[in-house]
Amino acid sequence: MADDGLNEIIGDLYPYRSTSTTYRRVPAEPVDRATILAEITGMAHGEDERGDKGTVSGSLYCGDHDHYRFLGEVFDLYSHANVLQRDMYPSATKFEGEIIAMTSDLLHGTGKGVITGGGSESLITALYSYREHARKTRGVTRPNVVKPVTAHVALDKGAHWLGIEMRRSPLTDDYLADVGAMAEMVDDQTIAVIGSAANYAHGLIDPIEEIAELAQSRGIGMHVDGCLGGWLLPWVERLGYELPLWDFRVPGVTSISADTHKYGYALKGSSVLLYRDNELRRQQYFAFPDWPGGLYLSPGFAGSRSGGIIASTWAALLATGESGFLAAADGIMRTATTIRDGIRDGIPELEVIGEPVFLIAFKAAGDLDIYLVNDALIAQGWRMNPLQLPAALHFCITRPNTEPGLAEAFLEALRGAVEYARQHKGEPARSGAVYGFGGTPQGNALVESVMVRLLDAMHDTAPEAPAS
Repeated sequence: MADDGLNEIIGDLYPYRSTSTTYRRVPAEPVDRATILAEITGMAHGEDERGDKGTVSGSLYCGDHDHYRFLGEVFDLYSHANVLQRDMYPSATKFEGEIIAMTSDLLHGTGKGVITGGGSESLITALYSYREHARKTRGVTRPNVVKPVTAHVALDKGAHWLGIEMRRSPLTDDYLADVGAMAEMVDDQTIAVIGSAANYAHGLIDPIEEIAELAQSRGIGMHVDGCLGGWLLPWVERLGYELPLWDFRVPGVTSISADTHKYGYALKGSSVLLYRDNELRRQQYFAFPDWPGGLYLSPGFAGSRSGGIIASTWAALLATGESGFLAAADGIMRTATTIRDGIRDGIPELEVIGEPVFLIAFKAAGDLDIYLVNDALIAQGWRMNPLQLPAALHFCITRPNTEPGLAEAFLEALRGAVEYARQHKGEPARSGAVYGFGGTPQGNALVESVMVRLLDAMHDTAPEAPAS
């Protein structure tokens, strides 16, 4: 990517540099609270406008601002509470225990679990538990994990941090985990195998029963990443849609992650990591009796945690209830089905990937540039998630996307975007330029360099606005 293109993208990270004061040090005098609230309110309302239109894939799972306000009220009561100090805040034990119990009941578990700060933390924590369990029970010193390439990249991040080799298996022609290929990668140092329900890229449910059977036959763990679908698929099944088994009803599944901050309609960040038995859960605990500061115990990576997230998550599950979850799932599935069938039956230039449930991924059926399609969708106000390997887009359907007529409006916009891509064939696409560099050591190094520069920019103060 040329420097001017990268600089343009970095510049987009700082839309407020010309309309708001940039603080590079603590102000000498307190800023008026009303002024602060007015500025934040303006930013929040402006940024919500796009998501409230229902034209955004994923990201916003609820969309109900009355629900957000209610959760905000609950959060406010516990925002200051540190749930590490249970003698002061014993309500946290009630909230956490009941969130775990409700999630476990939904996924046919045994009630053994923990609360984490999000899906990535759940996945990384699971890796840690499997590593420690294998070290203690089997003497594993060079741990590896086998996963399909579509399993979430947070697993790769966790493996990198924890010194675990990540072995990535190919997919079948249906874009599902190739269990035969996974079996060939398992050896005496493998601590676990992974499957997704559903995976982020294509919204597909891996053959969990086959992967779990592999795990059982080799005496290793099997984690199901249900971070995305864990709080939606059970309701979809109850509505009568046919789904493969993927939860604790499958023998050999030893842990599952499910994000309450997605289709559980809780605030970010909140996730549940469930284990089949207590022995595996205990591997993630940390207890240190010899610290001068006192006896220290912690269930996972986090130390101090705000009680606001835990209390508001508990409140979100109760306030939604079975009937609310079923109604939301019904609207999501109706929208997803309309979009899936509309692409398959009405836009021959595109191909739906696999047999999706609620997240619809699609790629070009011929030589059409899917990123040019994305450019045209962006120009019309739609925000899809661009994919690579293969080049594709996906639309993760959430509650804001279920408004009447929105699915049909998207299909109309998509047809227009395909026509735009046909008319501009051969032109470089702005939204997909980075992906074209991947696939070689030199190209990947360039992409990584660009990504690092973007991360730097996300954590720096805004540069001075260019002179007009």
